[in-house]
Amino acid sequence: MEWITIIISSLFTLISPVGLVADQIAEGLIRDNLYQAELIDVRIDNTPNFRLVGGRVDRVRFAGRGISPIPELRIDVLDVETDPIDIDLPALQDGKFALDEPIQAAMHVVLNTEDINAFLRSPRVQELLNRLEFNLPGASERERNRYGLSNPQVTALEGNRVRVTVDLADRVQQEQVEALVETGIQVVDGHQLVLLDPSIVIDGQAVPQQLIKAFTEGIASELTLKQFDALAVVARVLQFELQPEQINLVVYVRVDPNSPLLDLADE
Repeated sequence: MEWITIIISSLFTLISPVGLVADQIAEGLIRDNLYQAELIDVRIDNTPNFRLVGGRVDRVRFAGRGISPIPELRIDVLDVETDPIDIDLPALQDGKFALDEPIQAAMHVVLNTEDINAFLRSPRVQELLNRLEFNLPGASERERNRYGLSNPQVTALEGNRVRVTVDLADRVQQEQVEALVETGIQVVDGHQLVLLDPSIVIDGQAVPQQLIKAFTEGIASELTLKQFDALAVVARVLQFELQPEQINLVVYVRVDPNSPLLDLADE
């Protein structure tokens, strides 16, 4: 949704004469905010055209193929289609992007597992992993930074299951073992991510199910899109499908006029 706010804000800032080709302007604005894109197509629908100058867009349709918002991450498919968008023009004239009505959109995202694993192998992700304070079950407080993770890899399985392998390093003993996590994934009520029949194997030894259950129950509150409610954003998963070579996702998003995310368009 950040791209949509950037596009629309820039369009209404730039457009003065009716009939200016907004589609090409929007496509250029998107490319300027991406690292790379194999294909971008933007369609801005408005009838009659003067409504665009008046602060109204009937629909924005964006189709992207092979797009990279950052150098390390490639998104195979990103399609976005919005409902009507109503801009607060007086606020825009004061240099602020604001809405008279919420923005609603449906997004279709396809991620190839090959691209996901290339991202996971990147220095950017490894830097994030290095910052994690990771403990094995039963570890004491003084061992909080003893263990580190590296070389994560994801494999999508049949039946909406996923396998994650990662190297687990003991920084004290200077030893490294492989950890393997396998779980089914289900989205409940469009917002809650549920892990089904998870298993964890570390150096060939299965982690007891009671520890796995305690861990999954502990993170359950974090695996929900309702966390975005505090930002005046409603997000719901309409379709989620794991396949051996890709992840297929359809999401509905609504951003209310009071959302702080809209301030990103002003930066």
